[in-house]
Amino acid sequence: MLRGLRYHPIDIENSIMRCNKKIAECAVFNWTNHLVVVVELDGDDSEALDLVPLVTNIVLEDHHLIVGVVVIVDLRVVPINSRGEKQRMHLKDRFLADQLDPIYVAYNM
Repeated sequence: MLRGLRYHPIDIENSIMRCNKKIAECAVFNWTNHLVVVVELDGDDSEALDLVPLVTNIVLEDHHLIVGVVVIVDLRVVPINSRGEKQRMHLKDRFLADQLDPIYVAYNM
């Protein structure tokens, strides 16, 4: 639930995955009424900064949501269980505990 509306994370994640071929995986979750997007970068660290405006624009255009935090991380940081499902709550816990070791973090608050 964001701004009184219900959003499905997979819809937002699918939009983000389509915006750039360097995005290997992504996950979204809610944190104190802010949308947090964690993006796995499949490329050089120097390309991390280019993803921030792409991610924020695609979410705004497709879902009319403002992204509060964009976290760019290395490959295989987003936890996935044996069935291939993203473990968003584990990712959120790691984010809050500052255990993600990000390449870049952009706060749009």
